[in-house]
Amino acid sequence: MHAISVENLCVKADNRHLIENITFSIEEGRIAAIIGPNGAGKTTLIKAILGLIPYETGSVTLFGHLFKHGNSHNKIGYVPQRLEFDRTFPLTVSELLHFTIPPRYSFPFHRKKGEEAHIDRLLKTVGAQELKERRIGSLSGGELQRVMIAKAIVNGPRLLILDEPASGVDIEGQERFHDLVRRLNKDKGLTVILISHDLNVVYRFADDVLCINRRLVCTGRPEETLTDDVIKSVYGEMMGAYIHSCHEHD
Repeated sequence: MHAISVENLCVKADNRHLIENITFSIEEGRIAAIIGPNGAGKTTLIKAILGLIPYETGSVTLFGHLFKHGNSHNKIGYVPQRLEFDRTFPLTVSELLHFTIPPRYSFPFHRKKGEEAHIDRLLKTVGAQELKERRIGSLSGGELQRVMIAKAIVNGPRLLILDEPASGVDIEGQERFHDLVRRLNKDKGLTVILISHDLNVVYRFADDVLCINRRLVCTGRPEETLTDDVIKSVYGEMMGAYIHSCHEHD
């Protein structure tokens, strides 16, 4: 079954196409990476899929059902590229996760039965139990990313979308983060879409790759799709030579 199918998606702004006629499908339970140069429309594509920006033409189908804004958000967890917030605001990790769970009662600050245990399980899943009572503003980049993953999966989505999730995280933190994503994919059956600039991460962690540059350039398994010619056509001659050299030594 397809987790997501996108048909002829076009997004236009200021009389020019940001993305144009993009069509692809991702099977349920796969990790798919979206790659492309700066300005290629990667984040635009993600935001259009999520219904955060309007698209001119096309359609998005999630798990066999046509996406309509507001009717499928419980199926999707999303971690944006940039997290803008006031680091002086006295909000703890526990409070953030409590506020993320939709209220079932008339009192929005009432903590539901079993909610505390659910949050404890989430933090254990992402390896962040020790962060529960820490303030959000005190977290490092890697710690914050683990908490944002917990926030993204708090309502049990079937699809997790990550926009450059390891940006600003050190190398060790990136390894832990990608291992966590792979574990969520395997243990919870989450379908994952991630934007990445690191082609070596794509080779190691992704089942499928979508290469875009306003249009879909290619799609398939990374080792079969990311040929020297494709990489050079998208990123230029120097990047093609660099990636080829790296994989000779893997």
